[in-house]
Amino acid sequence: MDLNIPNLGSAGVTDMATPAHDARAGVAAGPLANASAGERVVVIEVGLEADLAGWLGAMGLGSGQTLTVIRRAAFGGPLHVRTGSGGELAINAGLARSILVAPLAAPRRIT
Repeated sequence: MDLNIPNLGSAGVTDMATPAHDARAGVAAGPLANASAGERVVVIEVGLEADLAGWLGAMGLGSGQTLTVIRRAAFGGPLHVRTGSGGELAINAGLARSILVAPLAAPRRIT
């Protein structure tokens, strides 16, 4: 089986290291690379070339999708994330800097 996976090099990568403010959600947004293990986030924007952004969208990493950071590798290694549809992926740190996310509020408990 031949998988046509796009080159995940740094070409076309937009650095989103500076937190932004997502006016639509009213919360501070920043790169996925800054998310902590266990944190749930929503993807605001994927700052990559259209073909790579489309491929990531097909994998569940598109705008509006929810992600849970399962773990972060040591020494700036990849982030292991779970998509809202249950898929799990390892995202290298460079790519994670190009995915703008906003934190999701923790579910409210009814008492």
